[in-house]
Amino acid sequence: MPADRSVRMSLTGGCQCGAIRYEIHGEPLGFARCHCTDCQRQSGSAFGLSLYVAPGDVVWTGEMSQWNDVAASGRKVIRDFCPTCGTRLMNRRAEGGDFLSLKAGTLDPGHDLMPRAELWTDSALPWVPLIADVPTYPGQPQDHEALRAAWSDWRRGKTLAFYDDNAARYADYSEREEPHPRLSAWLDTLTPGSRLLDLGCGVGWATAQMRQRGFAARAMDGSRGLAEQAKQRHGVEVELVSFGELVEKASFDAVWAFFSLMHAPRDRMPDHLRRIYDAMVPGGRLYLGLKEGEGAARDPQGRLYTYYTETELRRRLDHGGFEVTALTRGEGVSFDGTPTANLYVEATRG
Repeated sequence: MPADRSVRMSLTGGCQCGAIRYEIHGEPLGFARCHCTDCQRQSGSAFGLSLYVAPGDVVWTGEMSQWNDVAASGRKVIRDFCPTCGTRLMNRRAEGGDFLSLKAGTLDPGHDLMPRAELWTDSALPWVPLIADVPTYPGQPQDHEALRAAWSDWRRGKTLAFYDDNAARYADYSEREEPHPRLSAWLDTLTPGSRLLDLGCGVGWATAQMRQRGFAARAMDGSRGLAEQAKQRHGVEVELVSFGELVEKASFDAVWAFFSLMHAPRDRMPDHLRRIYDAMVPGGRLYLGLKEGEGAARDPQGRLYTYYTETELRRRLDHGGFEVTALTRGEGVSFDGTPTANLYVEATRG
């Protein structure tokens, strides 16, 4: 069973009178500030805040009212609000879609979110400065790809910021006095001298163990702070490469990704698996450690965790060209003491 997630940070909110409440169980898809005249009227202010979430990731309590409208973009939309206090809670396309627009001013305090796009800037009030270094659109964007990418990069940055700022403390937590039994067992199945990649290597303990066993191992991670700890503690030179920057072709006989891909947004997983596939030789071996569960969430340290069920993980690996050869479960404890339910997966590249 998945571990208790009650201590993890989730996004909650509600209307002004409290009759409507909601909780977001998945990672938001984007966050924008909108200057259209509709949002100005609705908010009674200079702009509106739109947090984009998948419809199935929000749990509502209370009964909302709604009215049908035509947005400034010309699209037919449904606008949901509290019938008691009139607070607007969300907008959604009448024809449906993969997201709804939650009115982010209704979030409970302490969420620490920042808009990463500016919409309808042509109607922005002249005394409102625009946010620097985010995508801007004079009207409605044709699609949300750039908006979502900017949001994902910012959210990913919060995870890296934790590891950079707490590298030494995290290294103390993750260090091992003895060889890791799961890594040892996996290495026993590989041909001596194989070329290995420790992807998301952290402080480098796994790379060090691989090299002690005589394997040609390379280490990659996106955190500069953890890379410095790997060099200090294990003499491991880490290549500062994020998952989306992996461009190796047929370079590795096996890839070890031990509780690293769990920090990637779910919609990036197909691309990450494709890059891993390309980096391996045919018949190459993959080892994954991930958290078991559903959805995605931020922990109290701000780190993104993406959870996977066995069914979803098997499907994604199959679509990515991998054959699962072994899957086991285990329990663990996170950096902050939170119990975790884990999936350990071995797969072979087709």
